[in-house]
Amino acid sequence: MTRRCFFPYHTPCHCENWDHENKLQLVETVDSNGNKIRIVCNDAKRSAEEISDIYRNRWKIELFFKWIKQHLVIKKLYGKSENAVYNQVYLAMITFCLTLLMQNELGFKGTLLEMLEWIRDCWDNSMTTFVSKIRKEPEQQSSGRRRWDYERIFEETLAQYEL
Repeated sequence: MTRRCFFPYHTPCHCENWDHENKLQLVETVDSNGNKIRIVCNDAKRSAEEISDIYRNRWKIELFFKWIKQHLVIKKLYGKSENAVYNQVYLAMITFCLTLLMQNELGFKGTLLEMLEWIRDCWDNSMTTFVSKIRKEPEQQSSGRRRWDYERIFEETLAQYEL
């Protein structure tokens, strides 16, 4: 359910040609989880449904950029034109997909970031050297978490006090 109401507000500006009485729109809507969301805007021409849709789409765009920052590792845009930004995002997506394919093909158990680090470290080596390094078992073998023998510890402690 989406509803809206208008209420006037006065601007603090004391200009002669300024409209002192403006209208704000309060839009109340519900998100996909059932949480109530209130949006305040000054666009009286759009309906409440349009404003709530714009807000949802804006949020999807924010989540997309968050995903780009986390997975595509784009820290800085090197060009300012639209074409340069598209090219950099496309290259990052291609790199991401190729890394994901390589991870699946080699059966690498680590994260994609670790896979990228392996690729950077072995960039000058041959592919066979890279594959042998990535499949190499760790040199230090852990015996796992040490298990406590509670019964033995209890018996030894009890024996100390029975003397």
